[in-house]
Amino acid sequence: MANTKTLYKANGSEVTFVDTSKEVKKAIEKLSKEALGASAKVIRKKLRGDLPVYTKRFKNHIASWKFIDRQTGQPTLHIGFYSWQRVKKKGKLPSHASPWWIEFGTNPHIIRPKNAKIMWYKDSFGTLVQHPGQSARHLLRNTIQNNIGEIRAAQEEYLDKINQVLDAADIEIPETADEEND
Repeated sequence: MANTKTLYKANGSEVTFVDTSKEVKKAIEKLSKEALGASAKVIRKKLRGDLPVYTKRFKNHIASWKFIDRQTGQPTLHIGFYSWQRVKKKGKLPSHASPWWIEFGTNPHIIRPKNAKIMWYKDSFGTLVQHPGQSARHLLRNTIQNNIGEIRAAQEEYLDKINQVLDAADIEIPETADEEND
């Protein structure tokens, strides 16, 4: 797959140029995106299971995006929530509340009706309602942190395939000092 050419040989050492062909790059990109997709699937499944009962429609907001950053070449996975407009565009029912409110909570505030003269909230009617606020649930963050082992297990199969592609192309990726171990 890859072409190699010895550029310099002297005193028992040599400098070898390895041509990383487009096929190898595409194979690695494809496998890395598939590995991220497998881990995203695990996270989305766990996240749907961890949603509070009273937020049935929030499952329609859960989303993940996988891509290769063209500037750095780093495979990237973003996990978050779609906006209500995006959920509606996909033909699903959006939640009446923002997923941001469950993740980060809300401060106490006053709710005023926009198009009605009277508003109903928790068995009471009025022209305005004092909302007590709610504490942050950190649902997304906690789901990822609590299931990191399952996320890594989902990626292992694809990482083995990437190593096979690299071995077939006779390419070695050096380990860097920036690596973090949990």
